[in-house]
Amino acid sequence: MHDKHITEGIVLSKRGVGEANTLVFILTRDLGLVRAKATSSRREVSKLRYGLEALSCGRYTFVRGKGQWLLTGVDEVSREFLNTMPAQAKRLGQVSKLLERLVLGAEHAPELYKTVRGGFESLAHTEHNADSVECVLVLRILAHLGYLPELPALRPFVEDDGFTPELALQAAASRRLLIKLINESLQATGL
Repeated sequence: MHDKHITEGIVLSKRGVGEANTLVFILTRDLGLVRAKATSSRREVSKLRYGLEALSCGRYTFVRGKGQWLLTGVDEVSREFLNTMPAQAKRLGQVSKLLERLVLGAEHAPELYKTVRGGFESLAHTEHNADSVECVLVLRILAHLGYLPELPALRPFVEDDGFTPELALQAAASRRLLIKLINESLQATGL
């Protein structure tokens, strides 16, 4: 008998595999980034179908199969990140791609999940200083993954999990330095 793993998550992306299956990348609270196969999820009768849209949130049930995760259930689906303006959706998509690139696999990462969830909520509801919110979110992701150097200038941006308007203004004022440090950190990853 296989153990079921039920955890909260955010769908980062998906792609079709074969006639009716889907390969889905979900950042989860308890398992980290999970790459899972959702069998027959593209069929109209599939119960999984509507919980696998990119940027959907929900509670996902996984089973560890031979060499891969299998997605067996989806419930409590929220589409709060899907119903955003095109500019915000683009930013959310860019951060999702970055997460797929940097998070190497399934490992317990509740703090990273909490940061990403809070950052996505801020990005989805921010019209002013969205560039700064995105910048702070990327800094925090890099810090959680150990790719960001520990500098006193970065402390105000990575120590707290909140995304306040004041922090966005502070990030806007330091944007040039922050972008430089992000780019250097991404280059150093070699990914």
